[in-house]
Amino acid sequence: MNLNEGGALQWATYATNRDAISTNWGHELPRETWWHAAVVNDGRHTILYVDGSELLRNPSTPAPGLRTTSEFWMLGAYHYDRVIERSFYGWLGDVRIVNRTLPVRSFML
Repeated sequence: MNLNEGGALQWATYATNRDAISTNWGHELPRETWWHAAVVNDGRHTILYVDGSELLRNPSTPAPGLRTTSEFWMLGAYHYDRVIERSFYGWLGDVRIVNRTLPVRSFML
């Protein structure tokens, strides 16, 4: 999960059925504003939500499950070739990782 310099969320997924990364792209979000971001893998696709609304730039690439690339996992930063290129400076609230798909009504809005 990354926040780019334009204020857009980016979530990179490594699905169990592919040998490549698929990326969900957000839109520019207002700075110094609280927003709720959720990433849901429903066993078919990975969907990024902001404030309970599904983003339009979610990939149609099938993702029946997620796996690791054997690299470290980062929240608010990204790396290329094991070098951290950008990190997030700000506040993060609650982070929940669950073993099941949550419906939108269960998000912390």
